[in-house]
Amino acid sequence: MALDRQHILGLAYGAPDRPGRERETVGFRFRGIDAVAVCQPDDEQRRLRAAQDRSLVSRLGVFEVLQTLPLGAWIPVDSLTARERAILPAVPRWALRRRNRHVLRLADVPVDLELVVVPGENWQDALDRARHLGPAARRMAVCDSAPGDPVPALLEADYHGVGLAVVDGSRPRTLVEPPPRSSDAVAALRWRLAEHVYMALRERELTCVSSTAQPSGEALRVP
Repeated sequence: MALDRQHILGLAYGAPDRPGRERETVGFRFRGIDAVAVCQPDDEQRRLRAAQDRSLVSRLGVFEVLQTLPLGAWIPVDSLTARERAILPAVPRWALRRRNRHVLRLADVPVDLELVVVPGENWQDALDRARHLGPAARRMAVCDSAPGDPVPALLEADYHGVGLAVVDGSRPRTLVEPPPRSSDAVAALRWRLAEHVYMALRERELTCVSSTAQPSGEALRVP
């Protein structure tokens, strides 16, 4: 399914353009699901990582440990739990400074995920894919035809906390709005998902293709 950038921005903001914000749209793959993210990159994190194309490992415990550390403040290693101290060596050296049994977190979430759009062949397929992606971000399942009986589709989307929209070639039509933001309880999952989106952006930059160079009507295809 080809997704138009203007349609995706319309699903994210209710309009294809929102002045004053730098927005990126990029296709990526996570948990075997193809999706498109609408995000705002963090310039400071981009500078921190740019020198060596740095990224964090996919181990969830690394993100859980980093989430417990305040950004930019020295913390005694002995104040961490035994589990956190055991995971600490797996954190890449660029993400932390270490000195006299203290650590200083430098890494943060590299992009602000505003919406993840998950296409499918029909509403059941799109919802199943979006649900499998997990609750780490606002999710919008998208299909290209409206359900014959909308009630089961609306109830299922609402139950799973997933938005549902139809793109029929002219303009997107939202049937169910996604929840405003994922819970703080899944902050580590959200960070891990953001890393995948960031690496998709980096890969696109390295191939000299940027979202600002795309014509407004160009279709975005998931990987």
